[in-house]
Amino acid sequence: MLAAAAHWTGLVFPGVSHGWDQLDSLRRSWDGPIVLKGILSVEDAKLAVEYGIDGIIISNHGGRQLDGTLATLDVLPDIAGAVGDDITVMLDSGVRTGADILKALALGAKAVFLGRPIVYGLGINGTAGARAVLAGLLADLDLAMGFAGIKRVSELQPSLLRRVQYPGDTLSNL
Repeated sequence: MLAAAAHWTGLVFPGVSHGWDQLDSLRRSWDGPIVLKGILSVEDAKLAVEYGIDGIIISNHGGRQLDGTLATLDVLPDIAGAVGDDITVMLDSGVRTGADILKALALGAKAVFLGRPIVYGLGINGTAGARAVLAGLLADLDLAMGFAGIKRVSELQPSLLRRVQYPGDTLSNL
């Protein structure tokens, strides 16, 4: 079994970039849901729909792959608008507060992933620390929703948000 797992891992993760043409093979060998992470463009989101992918995660991998990549909240509205309900849109990267979660959900994400904050909590106080971070984020989300006059996540919508551009601010990746 270990040899089979090693062989499969070598096929799926050969140490080179993956392409869209590999999704057909993946679909033939896996009948469960397939979710692609790292989507940052409308074009890639539409391709995911064409290939019958079940979900996409808008992610810049926490900014650790490329230091000048697009911010996920900046690309989320266009991607969510372009694919509508044809695919489940989720968001990862840069989520640090309940207000960040509120923004992502209001802009079209169906789910939000958290990495670094949970790992920090885990590092500080183990499982209890990770739970405390999650509890704090949920409390912060509840507070942000209250300030916005929202009682249910289902009430979140883009019109609740307003982009503010301050003098001297630059957009991502310029």
